[in-house]
Amino acid sequence: MIVIIDGTGPSDDKEYAKEMGNSFPSQIARQVVGSAYFRGPSLTGKEVSQIADRAVGAAQGGSGPLMLVGYSRGGCTAIVAAKRLKAQGKRVKAMFLFDAVDMQTSELGLSQTIPDNVDFVAHARTARSLGFWARNPVKSRFYFYNTGRWLDGDGVLEEKKFVGTHGAAGGVPWPDVVGDRACALAVAEWMSGQLQSQGVAVTLKV
Repeated sequence: MIVIIDGTGPSDDKEYAKEMGNSFPSQIARQVVGSAYFRGPSLTGKEVSQIADRAVGAAQGGSGPLMLVGYSRGGCTAIVAAKRLKAQGKRVKAMFLFDAVDMQTSELGLSQTIPDNVDFVAHARTARSLGFWARNPVKSRFYFYNTGRWLDGDGVLEEKKFVGTHGAAGGVPWPDVVGDRACALAVAEWMSGQLQSQGVAVTLKV
């Protein structure tokens, strides 16, 4: 069972589907039969707790090993959901994070450390490149790099950094940012390998 939480996008459902239709989480949802997909929280992140509860409910109704996927604030939400699953004595086989951030208001500070009921984590992060930030001061989302940095227990945390925008890390690169598509392609290749290593037959594309 894979529970997927996407990133922040337009408030209108149709516009959200259009903008996030090729995000990496949405691609995983389309390729994995029986997965549960949730759109990400709004800009304030006030829905994080509610979406985490919905993710936990979906996990309880699924079968087989549990995996969580999250992008941006959705990554924060996935970590909060893992903590709630730990309180219920449930394990998470794997978690796949795309530049998870804690820029939200309902569970602030609760997602820095991934709990020890998670066996494996793959986290694709945007790198802290001053040169890239100087060329793209707004779109680089330089201030977003702030959660899911540690894993408690004896599990495995695989982390790789990529120079590009926060959008590129989630599969929605900016067309006017030089190198952003290449960044998204690199994330797609790396994370496809991580997913496949855990038995998830998914190939991400840009």
